[in-house]
Amino acid sequence: MKRQLDKEDKKEDGKRYNFLPLSFIVPQEYGLLAEEFKRNPGVYIMKPIGKSQGKGIFLFNKLSQISDWKKDNRWKSDSPQAETYVCQKYIDNPYLVGGKKFDMRIYCLVMSYSPLVVYLHRNGFARFTFHRFSMNTKEIDNTCMEIIDNVN
Repeated sequence: MKRQLDKEDKKEDGKRYNFLPLSFIVPQEYGLLAEEFKRNPGVYIMKPIGKSQGKGIFLFNKLSQISDWKKDNRWKSDSPQAETYVCQKYIDNPYLVGGKKFDMRIYCLVMSYSPLVVYLHRNGFARFTFHRFSMNTKEIDNTCMEIIDNVN
């Protein structure tokens, strides 16, 4: 929707859709990620696309940490062995419930964007992390702040 509004020169309306963090597909977009990191350093999160339940997720705040990861994973952009990750700028002020991160799984079927036609399933569930959220750099290896458990 954001892209559509931007194409229609409705950039002010498109700004309402800026709720997703900047994202990169690694290894394919590693060069773009490195450029962005140099311009806008901070904490970033790496999430493997082929895993679930928090497996393989890690945070980093130095590009050298990615270099170590690349060595450990026999990373080459054209290698079929390279595991694909989504890398995003870490949201440092997320909404919290009781000091813990959460997500809500609500299922819907989008039939059309213009006009917007959406069917929402009545059932859904919430998931919460095991540990309280912290932006302390000493906690950067604590993946329990990211692993979410189901609550129906």
